[in-house]
Amino acid sequence: MQPLDRQGSDINVGQITVTAGEMADAINTIANKMLSVGIITPEGYAALTEEGRRLNRTPKATSWQVEIHRENAIIFTDTLDERAELIIPRISCKGISVEQVQHDCPPFASLDVALEIQDSLRNSLSRWHVDWANSTDGVCQSGPLVHLQFGGHRPGQRDTDHPLKVPRWCHPPMDILLLCEMVAANFYEEQWEELREDQNWCKAIATGQKLCYSAYLRKMTEGLSISSKTLLHSMWASEWRVAPGSHR
Repeated sequence: MQPLDRQGSDINVGQITVTAGEMADAINTIANKMLSVGIITPEGYAALTEEGRRLNRTPKATSWQVEIHRENAIIFTDTLDERAELIIPRISCKGISVEQVQHDCPPFASLDVALEIQDSLRNSLSRWHVDWANSTDGVCQSGPLVHLQFGGHRPGQRDTDHPLKVPRWCHPPMDILLLCEMVAANFYEEQWEELREDQNWCKAIATGQKLCYSAYLRKMTEGLSISSKTLLHSMWASEWRVAPGSHR
């Protein structure tokens, strides 16, 4: 018997398909909900809903892309850090390319979604990105296949690049939906406590969870059953198959 979700539908871990139209609906819901509680700017709202409109042009597609340039980022409203200094979270997406043709690996040909924190003068304070390991001529980048990394390239500001490219933290994939919720929970906790009780919000976030976590969860479960190999070894890019054409 298959495990059931709260609505009673079957869940086949590792074989869940999210269409472009389903992702568009989820993106639009998240954008509207964040705007309603005042944690996203009109510019950030426009960046999200434009991707929703574009995805809805081919609603039944199972291969699709999301790209949000840094100059047209998902911008959140001003908030304060622990020192009471003004900060502005921004999400950009160099490229999420979804190809749901195999189910033993997360369904991405490319994945690079980033969170940047700026100060009141728009100077970058920190930048984190969830990334997919490079593969060149069959040789994989050292590190987990999917990883969280600090820093990264800033166009026109390469002198500010963080000098270290490691550690690459083993981390499940994240799309813009999941990263939006992470920002809401960390920087706007009071509003997130309201959002997380909204069933439409939860349904939209579930779309990203199914896309990002299904095959990853199965890989972790399989890895935990192998006593002769550490889980990190199982998740290493050279050990786990990298999808053709994948890149950072």
